[in-house]
Amino acid sequence: MGLNSFWQEDVFLTVQGFQHQVQLLDVNPYFIIDTQKDFLIHLVPLNNHFTPKDLIQLQVSFQQENKQLIHLWEDVWHSKREQVLSRFYSFFGLNKGFHGRKAGIVELDIQQTSQFLNTYHLQGYVKSKYSFGLVNNSEIIAVASFSATRIMKSKNANYKSAELVRFASKDGVTIVGGLSKLIKHFLKQFELNDLMTYADRDWSLGKGYEKLNFQLSEKTEPLDLYVNTDTLIRYTPHRIPKNLLLAFKAQNILNLPDFLAANGFIKLFNTGNLKYHLYL
Repeated sequence: MGLNSFWQEDVFLTVQGFQHQVQLLDVNPYFIIDTQKDFLIHLVPLNNHFTPKDLIQLQVSFQQENKQLIHLWEDVWHSKREQVLSRFYSFFGLNKGFHGRKAGIVELDIQQTSQFLNTYHLQGYVKSKYSFGLVNNSEIIAVASFSATRIMKSKNANYKSAELVRFASKDGVTIVGGLSKLIKHFLKQFELNDLMTYADRDWSLGKGYEKLNFQLSEKTEPLDLYVNTDTLIRYTPHRIPKNLLLAFKAQNILNLPDFLAANGFIKLFNTGNLKYHLYL
């Protein structure tokens, strides 16, 4: 079985540089890199005939062998290469260890948070209410962002919750106890009944959260996405650029998916999220 495109060969050769024993599995129609570790990499081209169910079942089949399968999409490799390589470094155990207890904590503004997360987080920055950074010698080495607290009336009138929105550390560094330290710092600021977060199923089995006593509460449904083939920016259906939506509403011939396809977008999807709660 051979790789069918340049980008897939590029990934294979890059991973081979980390682990010489890598091999390509013969699992037609999938292109899967066996890293000879406890994780595998599925190379997903933008043009394919897969369904979310297909990719979830593929993950589950390897999970039954105690192996994690990562879905690496073609657009993500091209647009987020450095962030992908950072995740590979972590998976291969190539990062340098740093004890979180040695780091200080500072509150960050939007500019500091967005710059760090856009550089080091695979999904980049999203709006949040609070952000804190771990610092070593005045250098930010990790960032966690959190939502505002909110009342969960479905539970009771006084039940308060918040969300851990993002966490990322600097490339090449695994900060032992870093996320735990930032969560504890945030929880000192507010009286909460739980802290919620999501793990991206394309990339995570949620084991890191489980080690911090988060409990799996839900597996969310896969989400449709649209990627601009020129910019490689991904959009959820409710975040399509306004100029495109206005142009779509001005015509009454094509439905939205067909209209976006005619304007250089490809429809794709993710495999959903694992939703976790830390009960306090």
